[in-house]
Amino acid sequence: MVFDEIYERFRRPIWRLARRMTENDEEAFDASQEIFLRVWRGLAGFRGEAKLSTWVFQIAWNYLRGFHRRRGRHLKAVVDTSEEIVARTPDPAPGPERRALSSDLLDRVAAAMDELPEHYRIVVWLRDGEDLNYSEIAEVLDVPIGTVRSRLARARALLKKAVGL
Repeated sequence: MVFDEIYERFRRPIWRLARRMTENDEEAFDASQEIFLRVWRGLAGFRGEAKLSTWVFQIAWNYLRGFHRRRGRHLKAVVDTSEEIVARTPDPAPGPERRALSSDLLDRVAAAMDELPEHYRIVVWLRDGEDLNYSEIAEVLDVPIGTVRSRLARARALLKKAVGL
């Protein structure tokens, strides 16, 4: 079944997005279920004009924005500071000191991401975390591609300044 394939392909990225934005396993589970329910309901109307990933992320983003509005919250950071990221970080001189520096940098980036406005955080996450291109991000967020470019440039400049690079 097509939906099963979509679910298997996107369940982890959607869970990560929901978990980061809700900061709660139960809410992330509920949000993921609702997102995939909406994907399933909308599958018949998917015309293939956009990439499947763009369409699924657009459904997720729209649901999670509404989820937070209904609860009167701001969206949380969408940066992963887990050990998995530390393990994937290239380390030319692996050693305790280098790992501590990498971990400290990730902590500073996570703190800086927390301080970014929502519209900057999501652009960074979609580009660097989920590897969507500019036009896909523009479609997910329903903004012009120039807005994506400027938000990403501004977000990266703010992050560099905040982490002292």
